[in-house]
Amino acid sequence: MLALAFDLPLVDPVAVFTAVLLVLLAAPLIARRSVPSAVVLLAAGVALGPHALGVLDRDPTMVLLGTVGLLYILFLSGLEVDLHEFIQHRRQSLVLGGLTFLLPQTVGIGLGRLAFGMGWPAAVLLGSVFASHTLLAYPSVARLGLQRERAVTASIGATILTDTLALLVLAVVATGARTGEGADPAVVLRVVGALAVFGGAVLWGVPRLGAWFLRRVAPDATTEFVFVLATVFVCALGVEAVGVEPIIGAFLAGLALNRLVPEGSALMNRVAFVGNALFVPFFLLSTGMLVDLSAFAGGPDAARSWTVAVGMVATVLLMKGAAAWASGRALGFSADEIRLVFGLTVPQAAATLAAVLVGVQVGLFDEAVLNGTIAMVFVTCLVGPWVAEVAGRRVSAASKARVSAAPARSRLLVSLSNPATVGPLVDLALLAREPDATEPLVAVTVVGGETDRDAAVARGEQLLSVAVVHAAGAAVPVLPLVRSESNVARALARAAAETRATTLVVGWDGSAAAARLLFGSVPDRVLRETSAAVLVARGAGPMGAVTRLLVAVPPLADREPGFAGAARLLSALAARAGASVTVLSTDPAPVAAFARRSGPPPTPLSLADWADLEHALAAEARPGDALAVVAAREGSVAWRPGLDRLPHALAHAHPDRPLLVLYPGQPPAAAIRPGGLGVREQAFLDGFQPDHVRLALAPGSVSRLLEQVLGDAVDAGARADVLAGLAAAPLAALRPGVVLAHARTEAVARPVLAVGVGDGLDLGADGPTVLVAVLVVPAGTPTATYLRWLALVARMVCDDATLDAVRRASTPADARDALVASIQTEGHPSLEGLRGGV
Repeated sequence: MLALAFDLPLVDPVAVFTAVLLVLLAAPLIARRSVPSAVVLLAAGVALGPHALGVLDRDPTMVLLGTVGLLYILFLSGLEVDLHEFIQHRRQSLVLGGLTFLLPQTVGIGLGRLAFGMGWPAAVLLGSVFASHTLLAYPSVARLGLQRERAVTASIGATILTDTLALLVLAVVATGARTGEGADPAVVLRVVGALAVFGGAVLWGVPRLGAWFLRRVAPDATTEFVFVLATVFVCALGVEAVGVEPIIGAFLAGLALNRLVPEGSALMNRVAFVGNALFVPFFLLSTGMLVDLSAFAGGPDAARSWTVAVGMVATVLLMKGAAAWASGRALGFSADEIRLVFGLTVPQAAATLAAVLVGVQVGLFDEAVLNGTIAMVFVTCLVGPWVAEVAGRRVSAASKARVSAAPARSRLLVSLSNPATVGPLVDLALLAREPDATEPLVAVTVVGGETDRDAAVARGEQLLSVAVVHAAGAAVPVLPLVRSESNVARALARAAAETRATTLVVGWDGSAAAARLLFGSVPDRVLRETSAAVLVARGAGPMGAVTRLLVAVPPLADREPGFAGAARLLSALAARAGASVTVLSTDPAPVAAFARRSGPPPTPLSLADWADLEHALAAEARPGDALAVVAAREGSVAWRPGLDRLPHALAHAHPDRPLLVLYPGQPPAAAIRPGGLGVREQAFLDGFQPDHVRLALAPGSVSRLLEQVLGDAVDAGARADVLAGLAAAPLAALRPGVVLAHARTEAVARPVLAVGVGDGLDLGADGPTVLVAVLVVPAGTPTATYLRWLALVARMVCDDATLDAVRRASTPADARDALVASIQTEGHPSLEGLRGGV
């Protein structure tokens, strides 16, 4: 038998790495929703470190991986910064960010100087430790659907401001400590100047280099990730060369790559996955290993350790609470919103640990401050998420009206036919997809016209497999569909209907032949057969390399029913790609519609005449721009013949720019008429009069009940023929307790609807019948019209509230009004309620 024995601390590389992996595996199992994994990993580092159980030693390998994790955690902080969110809510962000930075910074300096006996550099750095925070509670708030609440957006903007200022303080203080010059004004000017020059070069050059690289060089996902990782360490090394801490360079790299790595993209998923699965946990473990819990147990430094720990915890809780209260009162927040702000801004983790670790390395902080910081992280990471979730539930309950008015969730279907465009089209769909969507992305390929159908289906499946793998990199499930049909447009329309897609994404190569095909018969059929929005994309590089989206909106387009959804989709695309939006139109109304959507505020560019669009785009477009056109379906209020020619003209004039052509979604024709009813349906309802309703049917045979229901609704001379026609057709069960008798007969010249209500009626259906409807139409009525009238009757009794109102009605007029009201308040007709005969 093989026996393994290890001396402690572990030195064998395999044993060390195995132990670390077991800790990483156990952390999410031990952690609960209110106890983040970061806290568990810090505790594991403390317990397994040299000052406790001694299982692991903080050897050079652990230091190396911890340093990489330190850089990576600051890089992720910069990468996740949403500058558009900060600009859009700048007033709230500046007020909250200013207070939540200045109050803890000022009190922290006083605490360091007066209570802890620190020098000025150490006290200033301690204040910045209190000032920064980590949005550790944001996931629980997002689960409650509060991402757009003003308290949450203000907290996100404040995080950007506080973390940036805290890192600037760290850069100045740490540099002065390393050089021994302290906080001399010359040092401050030198550091700030070096950071300004280097940061400007990084923020200007890296996005352009990255856009060129992603367009021209990167052949696969691995190379893209290596480019991002190399950029982080080159920036860290570069900023270190000018005398500033390397973590500042990592943060600058995150800011510079912010646009090129859109949230929700496959590349963002890979970057976050590697960091959260490996580098960041090593940083947390190695930091925990520095903690010596024996300092709290006894000895000459025990009193100082307790004083520092209690002082740090109390200061951060009180000052973050005071900042949340003061800013909330200034911004008009409710008490629950103030508590929500506190829960979001009190947790200390990423920037806090980074600053304290650097402070220890440069000799500004001692072991007591490090131990106190770990205690502070433990307490705030438990308190913050708990307070945020409790307050978030109350804020969510108070904003139910706003939540109920939110737009319906979107479902995307991507049409794939060209292997070369699978990746760009899937990436585009991922950007258009809602961040918290749970539905899979639907990918469809249409096979038709090929001689060898099996081989064509196999090629289609291979194409879809590429899409599945590509989307898996962004942790997004894909539902692959293969449609075998010669009519491509019909197949796409059917796939959109079957999957209830709200947006259909298709590709285009920009050629004249493709223009005739795509913007001719094929889209005409798709647009006629589906009410979904259709997004046509001509790609010329990744959307992550786009800095601005120029959106052309034709006159009257904002009057289209689907324009709000189109504005929302394009705004979301731009926001997630890190691009601004410029709206070109002859009317300011579309700009206002875009301004109401989430994402960056739009910039208006007024056109004197729509015919000037192509000249305006040629003069306005610059490198990094993408073009978008809000098109219109033929026959709609915004349609004009020139719109059909515009996509090809723009593709020819701008061959190197991404081009999007978006046909807004349209509701079904019936749904945009008043009450959702056509002329025939409304005339049918007008013929349904109160004297066609019987409220107290006497039990009896089927024929006797039908005769009671009909009453005087038909002439006495035609009654026998009508009853004979009804007897020849089976009864239909519309729902439990409701049956319908219907027939076409020459005995009537106009449609007749009669309704009877009773208790305990036995018509052979499942259970007792309480309502009997009779529909009789002229023999020559077209089948389509007959079915629409049947659908109307079925809709009258589709819900319990209507049926209860009819049964409680004291007069036939009240019963008739309840039935008609159920029709005039819902959408287009449906036959789903009509089931088989009894």
